[in-house]
Amino acid sequence: MRPRGIEDAASSEAWLEQTLDEILARVRQLLDVNGCAFQVVDWERKLIRPAAAWFADEGTREALAAVLTRPYDPERPGVTEAAIERGEPLLIASVEDWPGAEALRRRLAEELDPDAAARAWAWYESSSYISCPVRTADGRTLGVLAISRAQPQPALTTEDLRVVEVFADLAALALERARQAREQEVLNRAALEVGRLLEPEAVYRAAVEQALVLAGAPKGYLARFEPATEELRIVAAVGFTNDVARTRFKLGEGMIGRVAASGEPYLSSAADAECFLTEFVERERVGSFVHVPIVLGPRLFGVLNVSSDEPAWFDAHTLEVLTAFARAAAGAIANALDFQRERRIAHALTRGFVPGPAPALPGLQLGLVYEPAGHDVGGGDVFGAWTLPSGAAAVLIGDVSGKGLEVAAMSAMVRFFVEARTWDSERPAEVLTQTAALLRHRLPSASFVSAFMAVIDGDRLRYANAGHGSTMVLTAGGERRALPATGLPLGVEDGGWREEELPFGLGDVLFCATDGLAEARRDGQFFGEVRLPALLDEHARRLGPEALVALVRREVEAWAPELNDDVVILAVRRC
Repeated sequence: MRPRGIEDAASSEAWLEQTLDEILARVRQLLDVNGCAFQVVDWERKLIRPAAAWFADEGTREALAAVLTRPYDPERPGVTEAAIERGEPLLIASVEDWPGAEALRRRLAEELDPDAAARAWAWYESSSYISCPVRTADGRTLGVLAISRAQPQPALTTEDLRVVEVFADLAALALERARQAREQEVLNRAALEVGRLLEPEAVYRAAVEQALVLAGAPKGYLARFEPATEELRIVAAVGFTNDVARTRFKLGEGMIGRVAASGEPYLSSAADAECFLTEFVERERVGSFVHVPIVLGPRLFGVLNVSSDEPAWFDAHTLEVLTAFARAAAGAIANALDFQRERRIAHALTRGFVPGPAPALPGLQLGLVYEPAGHDVGGGDVFGAWTLPSGAAAVLIGDVSGKGLEVAAMSAMVRFFVEARTWDSERPAEVLTQTAALLRHRLPSASFVSAFMAVIDGDRLRYANAGHGSTMVLTAGGERRALPATGLPLGVEDGGWREEELPFGLGDVLFCATDGLAEARRDGQFFGEVRLPALLDEHARRLGPEALVALVRREVEAWAPELNDDVVILAVRRC
């Protein structure tokens, strides 16, 4: 069976390498090191290779090339095998004092030419090392995060080891989420390609083309459901013969008819061959296929198919991906057929780990607007919303002081750290404290980060506010309650963040915005002082969150057509 289309080896490897490079960059900037690498282990082939690596000079990199890519050999371990086999981080202050030093030296002499072996051993002798296993949440060992510090710098310490352990956890989290993020990125791109069209025929064709990309399939079609005749009619096809244009399927006929009737997706199985439409399958040389219904609520628009000449070409993952894509295709088809509204696709074009379309949060409605200053990406706003392991929802908004690419990169890192820490703690003050500790040696001089983080858990809202304004709760009963700072901005020594908790009842709205909204000016007056409070009092309880943030956006653009700062507007209602 061929590799899945959305996990194309080259693009997936490049994405993961970029993610790991970012983590290694953070390690070497936080700790004074002369080398760091993420070594992954291919357990089937018993092979070690670098997924990402950095060395202070090319001479060192060349000397260690043979060491970085080699068989996994626990009988004659290097620092990678030693850490993995013992199941815990390995700190080597001096290689001469390490029990495995002699075995390592012999292996270098056996596997490398004399000059290369000498250069490699000289590197080992001149440095101290940390090799920290990187494990997933379910206990799988992916490899190690290894760093070295060369003399005359002091040897690495247990304090350095604790820092490396944090980054190893982040690396594991990044790797786990990387595959999901890559998949979601491709899905979002496919949905956007379909959603930008309004002509039905163009939407049908685009849906088939994008489905083929997602599934890595050579051919496919879309059969539209005709309610009047209860038939499925192929309206777009790629890779099939011209005869498919005349093909009709009755509701309940064959597997495609059953999918349309039941609303359940289907992956072809040889055990169901007697239920296939034999004439169609033989004429079109279909060896395997996937059928996915295109539905929106109670409305059935049709069935999306991907096919291959070869048997067992698809798997359950393909079915899952296409089912997710079909939801987006259904929305695009509904818009194209009904012409009831003009679509506005708003997505966050920003750095690193900033989210795209607003996520679904259980029991909550979410509205989110991001408007870069001058419609140009590159500011320091930080924002996000996600579901925590417990099922509670987390909301983050903030702003990195300053401008430029460095600030844009910093904002992505802040969100990365915050979301990563919420996998260990769901207490906002604790998460901000941990994030501040990680940022303390990374922020440029005189820089700071305002940040507001809230956790909505049932009918309670917990929050910590690191010097961020424009945050409030608008209760269903008519009260407007500001959520003031509970500590200093991140980056300030001893921020003293504390956590507050308050009721969050049905219909209550959490409203947050960045400074770009409150400080939008007209004739020397700030929008946040003159217009925002009355606007929220009038509309926050009447409109849904999406409509509310869209209204506030229109109002601020009318107030100050030229925004001097990025604007993020976020509203969450308990429903």
